[in-house]
Amino acid sequence: MIISINHKIRHLSFRKHIKTEIKQKKFHYPIGILLGVLICVGAMFPLVSHSAQEGHSNTSDSVAGSGILDGLIFTSKNGQYGKPGDHTDTLVFKDGTFVSTDCEKKCNYPAQAYFTRRLGEKIEFISETRCLTQDAEIVWRGTVDGNNIEGTYSWRSSRWYWTIEKEFWFKGSLEENLIPAGKN
Repeated sequence: MIISINHKIRHLSFRKHIKTEIKQKKFHYPIGILLGVLICVGAMFPLVSHSAQEGHSNTSDSVAGSGILDGLIFTSKNGQYGKPGDHTDTLVFKDGTFVSTDCEKKCNYPAQAYFTRRLGEKIEFISETRCLTQDAEIVWRGTVDGNNIEGTYSWRSSRWYWTIEKEFWFKGSLEENLIPAGKN
């Protein structure tokens, strides 16, 4: 009987200690989130102000600008990573945006901004686009080398009960009889 009472007293004391600790963490958790948001906003501020100085809109509805790949249109063969190509696509760089016409037609992925860096004669690019009608996104990573393009893209679709992620590749060339704007 004494052992049972001591056990209950220790159990109640432990529960009281845990409740106090939980109350303290509830106070710290919102402060941590607030600080995290402030840090992220602070890190983005130079990008936003730089965009505003150039007169560019920083919304997903309109992305105005220009990029070094603008005016280039490539025809590519695409396929799931590790498998042969199973479809043809057209990849378009225009007004500072990139779009896969196949993804735009089939899945409602809009043109989005692309970012580049030069590596000698090659130009690497990256672009991320979200589907307008589903919780899905594609991240494109590629290299333009003269008249050729190749790279990979990662497709991710989220549902409340599962997430699918797949990797794909693409490889193509500049469409024939095309003189890019500003390249002549």
